[in-house]
Amino acid sequence: MTAMRKLDAALSIAIALTMLIVVLFKGDALYLGLWYYLTVPIVVLGICAAFQIAPFFLFGTSIAIAISMLALMSVNWRATSPDGLLGLGHLFSLPGAFVGALAVAFFARKLAVANPFFTFLLGVAGFGVGYFVNQLLVCNTVMWCGLLSLPIK
Repeated sequence: MTAMRKLDAALSIAIALTMLIVVLFKGDALYLGLWYYLTVPIVVLGICAAFQIAPFFLFGTSIAIAISMLALMSVNWRATSPDGLLGLGHLFSLPGAFVGALAVAFFARKLAVANPFFTFLLGVAGFGVGYFVNQLLVCNTVMWCGLLSLPIK
């Protein structure tokens, strides 16, 4: 393992642990349990790491994971009446995020992308776009998500 890959792994682990610390101090706003905030990064980053992509892909993916969780958690942190089912919105959107991250990892490996900044962006975009597309699907089929839900007439 090269020094850059070790740095990538260390930064990814630091982001995941930071999320755990945030949950410990601010509370589990998704009501899914502490295990969830550890399991999602381990599974997604572990499988993406198997592709041995250029450094900073995992860091970008871990940033996208944290952003997706923090976006929903902030809704409950600010709400006067927190929604106990908000965590399901995140959970149901993980398949799209997982597919997006793996697809980008596969193609980045196949195309031998080596630029660390570009692989960072690919990590953010792969997970982020997959999550957002799945979130739109969830918000327009099984859940109401405010602005993401299309008006039904």
